[in-house]
Amino acid sequence: MDYIEIQFVLKERVPIIDVFIQEIADIGFDAFQENLNILSSYIPSINYNKKKLKGLVNKYNDFIISFKEINHPYENWNKKWESCFQPILINENCQVRASFHQPSYKKYDIIINPEMSFGTGHHETTRLIAKDLFKQDLKNKTILDFGSGTAILSILAEKLGAKEVDAVEIDKNANKNANKNLVTNNCKVIKIIDGDGNSIPHKKYDYLLVNINKNTIIKEFTNLLKAMKKNSMVLFSGFFESDIDYIKDLSIKSGLKILYSDLENQWALLVMKKK
Repeated sequence: MDYIEIQFVLKERVPIIDVFIQEIADIGFDAFQENLNILSSYIPSINYNKKKLKGLVNKYNDFIISFKEINHPYENWNKKWESCFQPILINENCQVRASFHQPSYKKYDIIINPEMSFGTGHHETTRLIAKDLFKQDLKNKTILDFGSGTAILSILAEKLGAKEVDAVEIDKNANKNANKNLVTNNCKVIKIIDGDGNSIPHKKYDYLLVNINKNTIIKEFTNLLKAMKKNSMVLFSGFFESDIDYIKDLSIKSGLKILYSDLENQWALLVMKKK
């Protein structure tokens, strides 16, 4: 998948910029990097809408000096991330690394070769779910990993004892990379599925891992509900702290019980159970 980077030069880093980040996330931007007064925002090129972006920039014109568009074709994007990909420590027992890094000798040493931009564990939402999986009892459980990307969460779920994992992802390039990662990590119980919510197998799962943006959660909520049974555990992430109440309300109305939440750099995790 090709990505577009919009690099904003900010007059200063003020709290309202967090609201701006939330709004551009709502139009499809799915990763952000800040360096002093520079905000880089990334979006798959197929989701990019110049008109919507320009409308938001005009709305926040008092805080933005300038912005520029940078194209990242798929192969160039890979090279960029390979050059800066560093191992990620999930906890004292788990590390995510690339094959060109030295083994960590931790109990859970996960190898994710960075052929895709946002499937390496560097994003806050991936780390939030990965850390939380260590609180769960996944032994002999069935898992739906929706928006699975490069399959990092699926791989961890298998290593934590899951007996069956269905990983559903719409990006075919991510799925090609995911299948390579399954081989690298000697995975046996994970099935990679191309498609959206309509491609979720007609079955009920013990756990749903959902790491997608707020708009996609809303769009796919009915399909996700169909995959839940009584006492299914649901881990939602991919949205901001300011969206928690909306996701909570939607979930409660649909028969889910909110158990707890967690945060990292204003990105949120909600853990729920189906009544």
